[in-house]
Amino acid sequence: MKRIAIVGAQWGDEGKGKVVNYFSRDYQWVVRFSGGANAGHTIYFRDKKFVNHLVPSIAMDGDCKGFLSAGMVIDLEQLIVELRELEAHFPGISRRIYLDPEVFLVLPWHKQEDVILEDMRRTPIGTTRRGIGPAYTDKASRGGIKLYHLIDEDVLLDRLEELHHLKQQLYGGRMEQGPREVFDRLLKLKDELVSLDVHFTSAVEMAKTFREESVLFEGAQGVMLDLDFGTYPFVTSSPTMAHGVSTVGFSTFELDSVMGVLKAYTTRVGGGPFPTEDHGAEGALIRERGKEFGATTGRPRRCGWLDLPALRYVHYRSGLTSFIVTKADVLNGFEKVKVCVAYDVKGKRKELPATSRDFFGAEPVYVELPGWPDTNHDNFRKYLRFIHQQTGTPIDYISYGPRTEEMLETREWFAK
Repeated sequence: MKRIAIVGAQWGDEGKGKVVNYFSRDYQWVVRFSGGANAGHTIYFRDKKFVNHLVPSIAMDGDCKGFLSAGMVIDLEQLIVELRELEAHFPGISRRIYLDPEVFLVLPWHKQEDVILEDMRRTPIGTTRRGIGPAYTDKASRGGIKLYHLIDEDVLLDRLEELHHLKQQLYGGRMEQGPREVFDRLLKLKDELVSLDVHFTSAVEMAKTFREESVLFEGAQGVMLDLDFGTYPFVTSSPTMAHGVSTVGFSTFELDSVMGVLKAYTTRVGGGPFPTEDHGAEGALIRERGKEFGATTGRPRRCGWLDLPALRYVHYRSGLTSFIVTKADVLNGFEKVKVCVAYDVKGKRKELPATSRDFFGAEPVYVELPGWPDTNHDNFRKYLRFIHQQTGTPIDYISYGPRTEEMLETREWFAK
C-alpha cells in the first residue's frame, strides 16, 4: 500500500496541516511521528478554523484514522481540549484516534522548567514554553513518564515522587505542584480519554495494519529545526525529518515519497540564524499579507525571501522527492521578487551548506526575478520553474489559499 511522509522544508509554519488534511482523504491512516503541542497545524474546513497541536490532520468527515506515535511527547490536557473541540463539530471523531502507550507525557513541571530555563538563558532560544524540551530531556535522562505508567498506579506515583524530588533539588523547590496532585490529574485525564473512546494501541500491534493499509506520515516543525541537523541550538528537541517514521517501526526505504512543504517565501519563529530575513518594509508587508503570526504562541514571525541554499540542504538531509509550495498568492503585486541563490560564508560562495554551522553568519547572494500581479501570470510559472531548476526538486502541488480544497497539482496549475 502507498506510504508517504510530509515534512516541513523550512523553519516550520509552512502549512503542513492544510496539506496533510488535503491528502488524508486518500489515506487510511495519518501518523504523527514527532514533536508535541509546540506545533500548531491550522486547518480551514467548511469555513471554520481548527488548530491541531497534537491531533493528526485527518479528514474530519471521512474514515481516515490518526495515530500518535512514541516519538511524540503528549500533553494529555491539550489533547483532550482538541478532541472536545472536534467532537462538538464531528461527533465520534475521537474513536478514530490511536495513542501508542510508549509515548512520553508532558507534565506540569516540564512547562515550569521551560519558562525557568528560557528566562535564565543569556541568549533565549525562543521556545514555545510548552514544556517540550524538558519532556524530551527527561526521556533522554531516563526520568520520563510514559502513557503506560498510568495503568499501574503504584509505579506511577513512585516515578512521580522520584522525578519531583530531583526537580526540587535542581530548581530550589520551585516546582509548584506536588507528586500527588500531578498523579491525581494524570489519572483523571486518562479516564477522560477512555470516555472519549480513544484507542491505546502500540505500534507493534499496528505493524501488520500499517503495512496492509495506506499511511501518511505527518511531520512537525521543519527540517531546519531538526535536533541533529537544524540550526543548533536554535532547534526543536526532536527529529523533524522523514527518518522519524522509525518511531512506528518503518524505514525511510519503505516510503514511496517524501514531500517537503515550503512557502513561496521564508519565515521563522524564535531566535537563531535566518539569512534571508527582511527587516524592512517588504518583510513587514509579507508578514501582514501572509498573516504570519504563530498558531501556537501568536508571536509575529520573522519574514524574508525564499532561501534556495537552505532548500538544497533540506533536500539532501531529508531525502525529499518533491516540493509543495504554499501561500503562493502572498507575493502577488510585488514588482520584483528576490531569491537567495547562494551564501557568502566568510568570503566563500556556497550554494549548498555543508553543515548547519554555515547558516550562522551567512550573507545571502540574491537574484531578482520579475514579480506578478496574480498567480495565473506567466512570471509566477517562471518563479516555480526557477525553484525546480535551482534545487533539482520538482514541485508537485501549489497551495493558493488557506482552505483545504485550495490546492492544485502543478500540471493542472500550468494548464490553468
